Amino acid sequence: MPRRQGDGSCAHCLAWANDRLTLCHGCCGWRQLHPEVSDCERCGRRLPLSSRKCRFCTLLLRETAADVSGIALTGGDQLWFGGEFALRMSDRYLSAGGSSRGRFQVKERRMRATVRDERPVSPHLVDPAQLELFPAPPRTWARLNPEDEYALTTEAKALRDDFADYLRRNGVDPRFAGGGSLRTLRTLTGRLGVAAPLREADVKAIATLSENHNGRRVICFLRLHGLLEPEPIRKAELIRARTLASSLSAPFAAAVHLWIDVLLGQGHQPSPALAPVTIYGDVWNVVPTLKLWAISGITDLKEVTTDDITAALTDMPPARRRAAHVPLRSLFRALRRERRIFRDPARGVSLPQAVKLPTPLPSDTLKGLLGKAGDARSKFIVALVAVHALTHADMLPLLLEDLDRVRGRLRVRRPGRRDHIVYLDEITTELATAWLRERHRRWPQTTSPYLLVSRVSAADEAGPMMTKEVTKEVFARVGITAGKLREDRIYDEARYTDDPVHLMRTFGLATSTAMKYITAAHPDKHPDPIQA
Repeated sequence: MPRRQGDGSCAHCLAWANDRLTLCHGCCGWRQLHPEVSDCERCGRRLPLSSRKCRFCTLLLRETAADVSGIALTGGDQLWFGGEFALRMSDRYLSAGGSSRGRFQVKERRMRATVRDERPVSPHLVDPAQLELFPAPPRTWARLNPEDEYALTTEAKALRDDFADYLRRNGVDPRFAGGGSLRTLRTLTGRLGVAAPLREADVKAIATLSENHNGRRVICFLRLHGLLEPEPIRKAELIRARTLASSLSAPFAAAVHLWIDVLLGQGHQPSPALAPVTIYGDVWNVVPTLKLWAISGITDLKEVTTDDITAALTDMPPARRRAAHVPLRSLFRALRRERRIFRDPARGVSLPQAVKLPTPLPSDTLKGLLGKAGDARSKFIVALVAVHALTHADMLPLLLEDLDRVRGRLRVRRPGRRDHIVYLDEITTELATAWLRERHRRWPQTTSPYLLVSRVSAADEAGPMMTKEVTKEVFARVGITAGKLREDRIYDEARYTDDPVHLMRTFGLATSTAMKYITAAHPDKHPDPIQA
């Protein structure tokens, strides 16, 4: 249908172009795309519709959705010019400053920025001069609405800018990978301010609100600037051990809690504390036996006899007996020392123990280990175990200063024992050099003192050790455990010598361990270093 001459305004969108045409170019295209004519639900005119609205109302609503120009009117609608100044439905037609973003996206961003600037300052700012009358309960962040953010104070804005620079120095782009950390810091400082240290628990709580938040880098940054109030250290293994103890009946629960105190070195007589993971393992192995005794009618551990312990161990599978026998002896020994029982019924209970001798690995299993490892760090870790028989506990505490590439030495720190000096071979030295280059390339600003670092430990300003899970993942990828690979290396060395002192010096082994490998490799000789 040809356009007729009009009075200079479009009959549909009312844009004035002074071109004496009835319909503008935009409305002609709209009519071709939406030929159905009906009454517009907004203006009531009978025109071609899309989603029950005409082109004029659709375009006006879209333009005023983010009304940064203030064109929305009360009781009327703002008209516009036609021709080259006409408003278009296309978001890509008018881009701001040559940007790839469409004009509607630019307007939405400007509107959000305007709304943020108009937000009030939080009434919940923490005043460091306000004394605490009583311990405050943990803050609840689960109902936090991101749309209700408060304006940042001048100090909070400066801290946010410093955090963005901190991210860039650590190779993190604040707009992408660091966006979650910036959102967490903004939410926290907008609510509480920066005049007083911020609780680590609050940072973690906000970081768990959604996938768009992150708290690990925020904690490191606040700790570095002295603005972090660390939360009390809570060992998950101890919490689980206490929970298991509380699940027992009252007399048994009190005895197990007392036993845990003794294992922590808090008994009547001071003693070295055990690791929380060891305590949890002991409690976990003892609790099933205590529950069976409670079902059988025993109401207090004072009633337990040697026959009861022997019967309980006999009824267990062979693989479980040793795991329960040692903790049971520890439990009754602790109760006897704390004077809660008169005699130790587990003292005379013993189990025969079969000595498992080391065995070599098949040769096809050892082929291509370094090729399967992957990156430089994984190859270095595999070499430390396959060539020098180090354990997970030996590798994780290694410091940068422990590696002496000039002399080809590596110092292995072993708490409670003498340090072990490893003389590196040529391959391990080359792998160590490759890993140091990779470490510097990926984390040039890291302050971690440890030789082996991960993505998490390198970014932490506190300088923690890399977790054992990283090294375990390396050997899972290779297809063999570190323990079996270490055992094969020591066994292979023992095949070429019957001198246990050589194994002790090469791998830092104890006397009994060295003798075990010599006996496995030379069963017909059974050398005795004292007789020699």
